[in-house]
Amino acid sequence: MKSATMADKLNIHVLQSLTPFNSHGQDIVSEAARALLVSCVKADLSVHDTFFPTSLPHSLVAQVEPRLFPMTKLATAFVAYTISRCKDEFKFHQSINRQAAEDLLRDMVEGLHWKKLGFALYTMSYPDTVRDHKTAITLRDYMGDDSHIWAEKLLAEIMDPAWTNAILKKIIKGKYSDEDYNRDMNVLFVKLHLLDPQSVIPAFQFLLGQRALPAVNLELATRNYLGGILDFQVIRPEVETALRKPSVPLNVSRLSLDEVEVFYGVHVDEFIVTECRNMGLWTGKRPENYKMSKLKERCKVM
Repeated sequence: MKSATMADKLNIHVLQSLTPFNSHGQDIVSEAARALLVSCVKADLSVHDTFFPTSLPHSLVAQVEPRLFPMTKLATAFVAYTISRCKDEFKFHQSINRQAAEDLLRDMVEGLHWKKLGFALYTMSYPDTVRDHKTAITLRDYMGDDSHIWAEKLLAEIMDPAWTNAILKKIIKGKYSDEDYNRDMNVLFVKLHLLDPQSVIPAFQFLLGQRALPAVNLELATRNYLGGILDFQVIRPEVETALRKPSVPLNVSRLSLDEVEVFYGVHVDEFIVTECRNMGLWTGKRPENYKMSKLKERCKVM
């Protein structure tokens, strides 16, 4: 149950004003959804131990439905593409067909499942990401046993003739375009979906009937919330660390006075010739990931 102070702050005007867009017009919820997706990638068993062993998963990762999207395929292709963009001294990048990895990623982000995944991650991120700057209230504060009541109040607001007149005045003055209107109505649909999914269609049908207002499109589940291919730079440091991880053959003592071969990125090499090979991303080339090391050098890397 919310505290009395919080209950006093909750009102329909704050709820109406909540928007995912910042002052620069950027959708901060889409950015949060992409960050959540990166965390899902890092947590995938196909890449986690080799590339992201110290990465702690986002609190929402466990709620992402595994059957929603081929996450292992995405994780493998994304990491492989990142390897191909790392000009490492051991030439791991030559082991990956960059174009094949990029084409595979593009095919995934242009598919219907990408939009479904995006909608799921977007609506998961929205309640705690969007907040009122004055009160710090989020949509999460309106969600609970009485969320359907807030949906009813929000629906009643847009059905008030005063609301329509306010929109028309902005349009007539040239301060509100059809694109702005369609964008904001879809913000409204997302709120209603999170508060009470059954309220979305009545709201959409009402707006369609308002001939004085611009036409509105219901983009709730058809919009691409995640955008294009993830930026490889966000995982590049961790991938490069994995490429440069040294290891010495088990039968060689670290204190041996002889020169020994130190291998780098052994587990990455295994990842490439198994996971990447299975997806047609391996070029057939192997990295030059070893060098002769003296005791003094081994003491530094160990």
